[in-house]
Amino acid sequence: MAQRKKKPNGHQLEAIAHAQYKNEFMRKLKLISVSCCGKEFYDLFPPEELNHIYATRCHPFKIVAADGYLVPDKVLSSIKKLLLPMLKTDKMSLSKYGIEMTLEDYFTVGLTLQNYSKIIKDKVFRNADRIKSLLNDFGYDDEIFDTGVIQLQRLLSTIGSWESLIGGYTYWLDYNFKLISTHGTGIQNVLEVYSQKPESIRIRINGSVRPVVRLGCGISLTGLEWITLQPSLLKIKNSTIRPPLNVYFQSHALQRMNERIDCIPIPLVHLYAIDSIQNAKVFYDNNRNILIEYRLFDCKTGYFRVDVVNGVAVVRTFLFLTQSGTPEGQLLWKNTGLQKLDTKYLVMDKLSSFMYSDIGDNNRIRKILKDSGCQGLLDLYALINKSGARHPNHSISSMMLDYLGISDDLFPEDLNDSAVCDNLSEPEKISLENTRTG
Repeated sequence: MAQRKKKPNGHQLEAIAHAQYKNEFMRKLKLISVSCCGKEFYDLFPPEELNHIYATRCHPFKIVAADGYLVPDKVLSSIKKLLLPMLKTDKMSLSKYGIEMTLEDYFTVGLTLQNYSKIIKDKVFRNADRIKSLLNDFGYDDEIFDTGVIQLQRLLSTIGSWESLIGGYTYWLDYNFKLISTHGTGIQNVLEVYSQKPESIRIRINGSVRPVVRLGCGISLTGLEWITLQPSLLKIKNSTIRPPLNVYFQSHALQRMNERIDCIPIPLVHLYAIDSIQNAKVFYDNNRNILIEYRLFDCKTGYFRVDVVNGVAVVRTFLFLTQSGTPEGQLLWKNTGLQKLDTKYLVMDKLSSFMYSDIGDNNRIRKILKDSGCQGLLDLYALINKSGARHPNHSISSMMLDYLGISDDLFPEDLNDSAVCDNLSEPEKISLENTRTG
């Protein structure tokens, strides 16, 4: 009777995994070295020197919480789950060598080869001089490392922003490398996760004292940067002698934004909120309220209502594009007669009503929206619709047309063709003393 094979134990499985990793590392080392240093380069090495290169290699990225910073295990696990696969697929181009490789392959195999150019400098063995000559250009090409770090930085900033929320903790990541002194040799690539809770103050607004949180964003390799608005952008008199205004969010604005941009992941909603204020497009309505466009995937979908209070800019609320407090909402009212309660009844104050319906496919509704300055919603619908995310059975178009009493025979072709919002203005400069102080 044939004996059953014993399953390998933990130590054996670990040894097998190490052997497989080494084989794959050396395969990539040969591929990269031949491309960057010449066809004969890899074969010039004696076996013991290849083993030395492997022993002093750069290890894969390790993601850890930075010393002294609070990073919950859930956040750390989420970052690892998102980031590690991206490092294995996001490629950087080494155009002068005619090769591209993933970020992980560069920071492990490619960087190992570049570091070896410093190690071999004083070594003597067969073919050493020839290897030094062939390795010289690639080994001392600092531009490659700089390119890799810049590309890595973009990726780290994206991941940090994804885990950050306005009013909650802001996260960012930093790249570092450390010599391994215990349990192995070589260099450990380390990604450290930092965090900071936003500053919170209390401001008197309309007679009530309200808490507000400061707006900031984490930048990889740089740290936390606070968002500011230039007084000149807000048309404040004597703005050249005034410092930039720190930006704060009232909780009401965050609640309304989350409620109204309701079909997009909240981290993405907050990321575009920061971008909209960093690259602010500022207007005033007829009541001289400051409005800053909120743009999602470069499509205008709403406004932040901002007040200047005691020398800081406070985001008071968020208005969806079709709401009555916006210029587009005013045009929608002029063109259709829809008022605040009407749009609320038709659920036209939430993004999902437009994105998860047939509203973008209905020519009559498209005309109404376009003539009311809501082209941004139609553009965003086209982007979202590509993913197949909308609900084909959700027909807000019929509901809206029935509510308006519009049929094929009564389609309002005479709606204003101009998408210009007639109560949106950029008025003369105002003084800081005339802005709201509560």
